[in-house]
Amino acid sequence: MERTFKSLEHQGWNERAAAYDSYTAKFTDYGIAPLIDAIRLSAGMSVLDVCCGTGRVSQAAANKHASVIGIDISAEMIALAKAQVLNCAFEVADAESLPFSNGVFDRVICNFGLYHLPNPDQAIKDAARVLKRGGLYAFTTWCGPDKSPLFRILPEAIKDHGQLDVGLPPAPPAFRLADQNEARRDMTSVGFESIAFLDVPAVFECPENQIIDFLAKSTVRMTMVLQAQAPAARDAIHLAIRDRLSVFAVGNVIRIPMPAILVSGVKS
Repeated sequence: MERTFKSLEHQGWNERAAAYDSYTAKFTDYGIAPLIDAIRLSAGMSVLDVCCGTGRVSQAAANKHASVIGIDISAEMIALAKAQVLNCAFEVADAESLPFSNGVFDRVICNFGLYHLPNPDQAIKDAARVLKRGGLYAFTTWCGPDKSPLFRILPEAIKDHGQLDVGLPPAPPAFRLADQNEARRDMTSVGFESIAFLDVPAVFECPENQIIDFLAKSTVRMTMVLQAQAPAARDAIHLAIRDRLSVFAVGNVIRIPMPAILVSGVKS
């Protein structure tokens, strides 16, 4: 199989599925309550949870007595979601090519999933396609290094002591949709109106002595970049990351702001 951004993300999340709830979910969970509030659920509504992972957002929607389907490209994630016997349906599917008819869902949500797609514009377009007229779509996405210290510190440490270009397939601009102008343009271009934005004040929290292990198990592409460094460079990078994150320590726990935004719109 050709190595692409998509294939590596797919492989990476399959490998991290078992650890997802203990690692990545520690910060992606910040998006759950805002998403559920933003889509104004009523009992009996049909909801599609795109990039559902282990089903945490899906279950939150089901708790509001909605009829929920969660989809994820990772078969391992879907297997874990199903194993929990949650009050939802789950299936393996591609966010950029949803296997549903036009206009069948009242709501579509995506919690930090677009960040991991090669073509998030297509995922937004397909979300609009499967929504009913008047239906709501909402997604969360991370803010970039201009607002998020973590996303600044990691590449800076790598650049200072190793190399960022390690031969990985090119990636789309990671934080483009955190720009309100870009997000509004994408949303309106596929028929959404009443576009709204909400700050999501997430926090990356981890014991100081576990930070490198946490990063390795909660990310995909950054982990691959770190693993590709020469051993001496990798050790220096790890030391630099620990040192730069230490200013965010409260006791022996790193608590670093990891701001995100929620974008929502109504299908016209």
